[in-house]
Amino acid sequence: MSKPYKTVSVCGCGWLGLALAENLANNGFGVSGSKRTDAAATALSHQGIQGVVYDIYDDNTEDEASSLFSNDVFVANIPPGRQTFEREKFVTAMKTLVDRAKAGGTKQFIFISTTSVYGSAMGKIVESTLCEPDTESGKAHHDIERYVLAQFPDGGVVLRFSGLVGDTRHPAKHMAGRTGIANGHDPVNLIHREDCIQAISAIIHKQSGGETFHLSALAHPSRREFYRWAAGEMGLVQPEFIEDGGEGKWISPDYTVQHLGLSLRYSSPYDMPLPELI
Repeated sequence: MSKPYKTVSVCGCGWLGLALAENLANNGFGVSGSKRTDAAATALSHQGIQGVVYDIYDDNTEDEASSLFSNDVFVANIPPGRQTFEREKFVTAMKTLVDRAKAGGTKQFIFISTTSVYGSAMGKIVESTLCEPDTESGKAHHDIERYVLAQFPDGGVVLRFSGLVGDTRHPAKHMAGRTGIANGHDPVNLIHREDCIQAISAIIHKQSGGETFHLSALAHPSRREFYRWAAGEMGLVQPEFIEDGGEGKWISPDYTVQHLGLSLRYSSPYDMPLPELI
């Protein structure tokens, strides 16, 4: 192993990225983080993070962001957006991001991806399961994954997360009161933000490279069972599911957990704190 990495760039300090950047800074790393506006970048600086203005779609931010591409580790955590997503535009912008990090001397490039790259695969899913994405976002992420590993054969890492939960974020809030929801017996695949941060930190400490990981909680209750329970616990109207499904995919985190030496804080969706409703 080479000298420990000391500096990290977190590109995309949103719901996950900001919590990650704060955690790394609190653990002694020099951390740079990107936001898309001056005010948001300045706010990062008040939290012990070097705030940098950068937007993957805005060429005008490139000069300002030069410091973002000179750290040991680069974590790319850029959600594609739901309403204005254009697959080709997103992939091109992300590939440019990878190229800039490589040119800047980045040693380890961690791309935060998604288990949607597995598409409609069924049953147990492991990291080597064939990727056959069936959504535009899934296809874009798979394209970027391959590019990262090609450009960083020794220091590239793909980390696929299943459904993200934490703080005020919980899918049960959006299912409450709905009826006729299909695939009620399909398994739930969720992972808590704290365990995501734990995994990223382990990858940095181990100086992993040329690898693909994915992460989900160990337990996979049925959608009907879990979301009705969660809604009830939050005092919401329980959703109604169609009694079908059961053959859906369930993400096995065994390899990633063992390889990275993780001890998941929330090994079951039932362990994950439910958000307080205002």
